[in-house]
Amino acid sequence: MITVRTPHRIFLFLFFVVLSISARAKIRSNLSDNSRISLITCSSGNELYSVFGHSAIRVTDPQKNLDIVFNYGTFSFEQPNFYPNFVRGHLKYILSAYPFKDFYQEYVNEKRWVWEQELNISLSERQLLFNSLLINYRPENRAYRYDFFNDNCATRIRDIFVKGIPRRIEFDYSSFEQGQSFRQLLMPNLGNSPWAKLGINLLLGFPADRVASPWDYMYLPEHLKAAFEHASFSSDSAKQPFASQTKVLLNGESSSNTFIWGSPLQLLLVVLMIAIYITYRDIKGGVKNLWLDRTLLILAGLLGVLFTFLWIGTAHKSMVWNLNLLWANPLHLIAAFFVSLKKPRKWVDAYLRVNLIVLLLVLILWPFLPQTLPWAIYPLVLALALRMFVITQFRK
Repeated sequence: MITVRTPHRIFLFLFFVVLSISARAKIRSNLSDNSRISLITCSSGNELYSVFGHSAIRVTDPQKNLDIVFNYGTFSFEQPNFYPNFVRGHLKYILSAYPFKDFYQEYVNEKRWVWEQELNISLSERQLLFNSLLINYRPENRAYRYDFFNDNCATRIRDIFVKGIPRRIEFDYSSFEQGQSFRQLLMPNLGNSPWAKLGINLLLGFPADRVASPWDYMYLPEHLKAAFEHASFSSDSAKQPFASQTKVLLNGESSSNTFIWGSPLQLLLVVLMIAIYITYRDIKGGVKNLWLDRTLLILAGLLGVLFTFLWIGTAHKSMVWNLNLLWANPLHLIAAFFVSLKKPRKWVDAYLRVNLIVLLLVLILWPFLPQTLPWAIYPLVLALALRMFVITQFRK
């Protein structure tokens, strides 16, 4: 859903291309009868930023020698304070406009599919829509704060089509498998990336488990494309399709993400087996070494710091109220230091006992929690609970 332009020279080249296109568009802002406006949908790529696909708008007019793409998913590393703004959710995305041939070539290089759906709208409607795009492209309007679920390259296109075309567009959502949450809608795109899937599931908070309305489904390019395939204009005589039959512009390849060291579930099952073995040894001979316990507490504590920061220290609306904090408590970092002292502290034992109760409740209620916690980390939470039990019950 994002287009990233990293090389400095390419960025400057496209910057001047954009300026020249913008100038021509202002001069030749009146479209001819031969003009066309289309929705462009691109398949998912192998990189994480491209795994959810992409959407753009294509405006062509052979009579005016015009064939450009309006792309709401562009950002540049050249922005001031890029990384701090990216982490805090303040990064500005921009509407870019550049030749379709350059846009097309990007997807040829990445071997991704590209589909086109031409809109069945009149010349006057095309003109209104094109004028709206040019207004959006003005320097004072083109930047916006990206929100993955509510304001991205797909929702911007959906909204400008609905607002810029005077006739009412009626969407038929019968092709959607309704009743899914925002989180569930993401999962099919992450099937080949188990570690990315785990990371995204951990970072997304309770808001991601809200059931999405059919209108909300269109935050993903694939669902925007499907919605356009079944949309229409209603009239007294008959329904007119909003978009023409989908046309394949580029045949791509299926994305295939590779990963190392097995899946997260396999790795964490190994951690659990190690915890069970050490627990058996400690019960038989007494707790003698706390290296595993410190490691688990530090890992969970660091994750808790990250979840807390994303909740209260950033503008990421989908990462608030993260129930993973029930097991990944930032205070585990303090407990990890004091638990290694030769003389146990009473408050540390009390802290671990309270957390043990919380962990047991989380493990029992796992399928019923209002936020979907990834099953891949169940062995890790179980190992953490097991070691807290051993420390509080068998440490001399």
